[in-house]
Amino acid sequence: MSAEEIRVELDDNILDRIAGLICGDDTTVNYRTGYQITSFFEAAGWARVGEVDGARRAWVADTLKRRRRDSNALRQVILRLVDPREYLDEDEVRVHVLQELNELLAVEGYQVVYKGSRPELITQTPTMNRPAMQAPVQLLASLSDIVSDAAFGAQLRSRLDEAHTCWKSGACTAAIIMLGSVLEGVLYDVALAQHDGQGRKPTDHLESLIDLAKDNGWIAADVVDYVHVLRHHRNLVHPKKQLTQGYAPEEDTVLIAWNVVVATLNDLEQWGRTTGV
Repeated sequence: MSAEEIRVELDDNILDRIAGLICGDDTTVNYRTGYQITSFFEAAGWARVGEVDGARRAWVADTLKRRRRDSNALRQVILRLVDPREYLDEDEVRVHVLQELNELLAVEGYQVVYKGSRPELITQTPTMNRPAMQAPVQLLASLSDIVSDAAFGAQLRSRLDEAHTCWKSGACTAAIIMLGSVLEGVLYDVALAQHDGQGRKPTDHLESLIDLAKDNGWIAADVVDYVHVLRHHRNLVHPKKQLTQGYAPEEDTVLIAWNVVVATLNDLEQWGRTTGV
């Protein structure tokens, strides 16, 4: 089933909560003014919604409920709500909204994942075991702040998004391999940037990169051991090794791998900010 064929039907209570995510308030990072709310709906493909009249959240909730039977319209709003183009230079806000939105959608049997840099809606079994209850580490860092080359940073970000898509689609082996490649790429870029021209130039050998990160304090000591575990799992890219080990990763393993990579990225960003690198 293609994304466009997925029938989107949401309970009014879920629509009320989504209205809150669209509006935000003075205590949240995703606040939108009345003008910005109108612009948001227009960017989502809703024509002639008019200006916000009265309380913002009530107006948005009413607007959503008037089209509760319009599957395509609801899909457009959901996807625009976590579209990176809504959060230029504010990616941490997008991450926050994505987590909140997926918590709500899980109850109805939907989830938003990314294909490349664009959000996509998929179906899953409705569950009360919402994503936030599984405690995935939140990505606070921006790869553009860690990786020195903008094009390489964009490529790694795309790989991270693909890893998330694989994970949520049940392709656990693919997700772990992609996560391992992101880890290797980021550490290699940082190692090259820190090389002073003296001695041997760093290689992209992942084990050596992890040891270098540990020795230089780029990542926390409590993360290092888990990073080595991910390194071993990343070797599943070799089919013969997976066959001889008789190992098939499951969703819980991917959650751990995701947390390791995201924690590493957060540590690297924090280290760079602290040291002024």
